[in-house]
Amino acid sequence: MNTESKNQEILGRNNVFWWSQPSLKKRLSHVLGHALDDYSITTSDMDSNASFVNYVHHHRLTHRQTGVTLDVVEKSIRKLLGISSLESRFHREGSVLANSTHFQHPQCLGVIETPWESLIFTRFVRGKAPRMGKIATQIGQGIAEIENLTNLHLRPENWQQRYRFWEMDFFRPWYLLRWRFNFVRYLPSLSELPTDDARFQGLKERLSGLQPALNLAKNRANNSPRCFCHMDYLAKNFFSSHGRFQMIDWSEVKVGRVGFDGGAYLSAIFRQEDMARFTRIRMYFLRSYIAALDERFDPQIALHNMDYFFLQNSLWHFLRPKTIADYQQRGKLDLLHEKYEYLLEKGALAGDA
Repeated sequence: MNTESKNQEILGRNNVFWWSQPSLKKRLSHVLGHALDDYSITTSDMDSNASFVNYVHHHRLTHRQTGVTLDVVEKSIRKLLGISSLESRFHREGSVLANSTHFQHPQCLGVIETPWESLIFTRFVRGKAPRMGKIATQIGQGIAEIENLTNLHLRPENWQQRYRFWEMDFFRPWYLLRWRFNFVRYLPSLSELPTDDARFQGLKERLSGLQPALNLAKNRANNSPRCFCHMDYLAKNFFSSHGRFQMIDWSEVKVGRVGFDGGAYLSAIFRQEDMARFTRIRMYFLRSYIAALDERFDPQIALHNMDYFFLQNSLWHFLRPKTIADYQQRGKLDLLHEKYEYLLEKGALAGDA
């Protein structure tokens, strides 16, 4: 079978709709492209806390005669009103990231859609979760590469593709209405801070004043280059093996904008580190990212978008009652105050052209 025929066969397995859920063996036979009569299958559960995920299973297929094993991950995502998940739509785009060199992406073996769920099958990967602050340089290179490859892919040739990518766009109202992108809803949580602490007096009004600048940044970002964005840069979604990094779990994927994933990564580091260490990691990341950014992207636009997404994620996190209570219990109000002041400073600049 030539390469083109093989790609067509894989694409067919990535775009199938079944009206019922057949047996596990039939599902695996379909995505692997051959019968499994000579294999035994053992299944174990894997952890998942993502919304709408029914289960994540690890299947080990063992050939009875040779003992050769094959490991497959099956993820079931329930549908709301019959609408398929963004993650399954992303994987149905085929090998958009096949030419990646900085991150490795487990092969998607197939996607099966039923009226009730999306079933995604990928290769199982092993490795050790890295310390995300220590790989800032590699993260910068990997994000720039994802933006380059997927921006080229998001140049649709027909109206079906244009509509499909429009539905997945970050700036659709059904995504923007989520609480995590509307930090003002959490401002009442600041009443949990000590009322006699001068550092936090007037903080609610100061933070609320960031909204106009963020709206300007949002409108500017909406008109900037599009790309697929992972949006979930936590250690649980990366595996390090023999110096290579495997990136998994596209459950938060959107058609975002250049710079958004950098904002997602930096907001995750901002949550975990003190200000001195965050500043160092940010410097290493930005140096790597800007150097790797494709020449057709304006670095200033990418950085503005990065700050916009960083602020959205960080304001949401640091205004949650759970976060405020945690800092109080650990006696870290000095650090919390530093982080609020940093967000206010960044927010004041967000609307600048």
